[in-house]
Amino acid sequence: MATKNDFTAEEWQLLTLAPVNAGSYIVTADLTVIGAIREMKALGKALEDPTPPAAAQELVAAIIADAEVQAKNKEENETAPAPAKEGEDVREPIRQALQQTAVLLDAKCTPEEAAGFKQWLRDVAQAVAEADKEGSHFGIGGQRVSDKEQTALAELTTLFNL
Repeated sequence: MATKNDFTAEEWQLLTLAPVNAGSYIVTADLTVIGAIREMKALGKALEDPTPPAAAQELVAAIIADAEVQAKNKEENETAPAPAKEGEDVREPIRQALQQTAVLLDAKCTPEEAAGFKQWLRDVAQAVAEADKEGSHFGIGGQRVSDKEQTALAELTTLFNL
């Protein structure tokens, strides 16, 4: 099993940001103000009560514990994706960070642990996508996951090789 000691500080920071990046990738796929609020709440809930596959439970628990410490200490995320420049896709830096995360997991974890962690990230993204009905008016009508969010989920599935 991989532990924090198996990663450099920069790699660990990338892993710590991974669940937020996965959720943000979905939020930015079909961005609305109310939807973003609901989806970010869902992200917070998914991080408060993580349910990763068994192979990744220890790594996820360590990541969550460190993320909580960082949030309490209000440390700046030095490896957070750079903001998009004008005319640039805001999701591309997030996608690149998630791609780096997938490569890192494959390099430093057992295959089962890497697959479990990537599945957990995909599950976090799914929970975010399901947090708000897209196209509804005051919660009436709409669809649970928009077409753009479905596409983003499929992209994550491919990116994580799930």
